[in-house]
Amino acid sequence: MDYVDFKEGKAIEWLELNLLQTGRFMSKSKIITISGEEDEDIVDSWISELEERSRFYKDPLYEIENNIIRPLKSYTEVPEYFLCVYYSFYGASDTSNGTKLFEILSAYALKNFIDGNVYVLGFPASKNLNTYLDELAVRCIEERGLLASNDYKDDGVDAIGYKTFDDGRSGNFYVLMQCAAGIHWTKKKAINLGRWTNYIQWFNTNIICSISTVDYVVQKDWVKRVSDYGMVLDRLRIYNFLYKEEVDVSLRTDTLEWCSVKIEE
Repeated sequence: MDYVDFKEGKAIEWLELNLLQTGRFMSKSKIITISGEEDEDIVDSWISELEERSRFYKDPLYEIENNIIRPLKSYTEVPEYFLCVYYSFYGASDTSNGTKLFEILSAYALKNFIDGNVYVLGFPASKNLNTYLDELAVRCIEERGLLASNDYKDDGVDAIGYKTFDDGRSGNFYVLMQCAAGIHWTKKKAINLGRWTNYIQWFNTNIICSISTVDYVVQKDWVKRVSDYGMVLDRLRIYNFLYKEEVDVSLRTDTLEWCSVKIEE
């Protein structure tokens, strides 16, 4: 089924959803027919933008020639990426488990990037923040500090990547990451590093703050987003590093099920 409820400003996401879901090529004329956009120059700009972005994907998703876009993968092969595109286009205001899946897939992408380990807050959900912090301090070989307020569910951090020297000593490498599946992610507050360096006695010189987003961050916005949040894992970076290793079986099963439900809606 083609996505016909085209949204202004999300043309590339609209194209990607169609390509990944149907597995069929899209010509310029077909795009005009489905989208209702009659200005050929605008449609040309969409195709050019998709082609430009595709250059940065380590394993190409599409090939484009003579204004014809051919998908090289279907959503069943990259359901985690499909989830990102879906939320980028529609938003993440649903009541499914998609946002939690996004946190997990973001964590795996981070894990592969640093070639280390990752700790996802929220598993199991019955634990409070201080219990997570107790476990983190042990894993990271750092001294536990102040207790977190009971008002804080996760205090803006969804996953923590860490890489130790395996010598039983502190002073390792850490990445604090918040995961933003919603369309208004640029309005989120940055991680309060001052509080996190009090919870655990790790030095901020060893820590990088980061954010993951379902969006593809365009170049004109890149410096601002990095200056706001630190290291940015947009869906391009998530794609390039999530699939660097075999995807966790449980994550793949749950995400495929999520995709099937969304496609049938």
